[in-house]
Amino acid sequence: MLAAREVAIRVSGMRVTNAAARTTENGPELIITVPLLGDFVVDDSFELEVLELLLPCEMRQRLPNGGWRRVSLRILIALLRSGLIRVTKED
Repeated sequence: MLAAREVAIRVSGMRVTNAAARTTENGPELIITVPLLGDFVVDDSFELEVLELLLPCEMRQRLPNGGWRRVSLRILIALLRSGLIRVTKED
């Protein structure tokens, strides 16, 4: 089994400390924790970004947008549910 890649997540520019996918009767949902706001459900109206923490900080700084990549809600939920990524704090 592959180890989960550690990533940081931003939702509409705000750092997220925790993110999890859950299934409800209406389908899959993304639940996030933002330090100032607490827990809430994210929908398609939010801009989602992922930062791969595998690369050293010096390399990420040279990438476009500091290494942050936009991702769709559907893809982010799929990555979390599959265990391919794990949300952690940036070093």
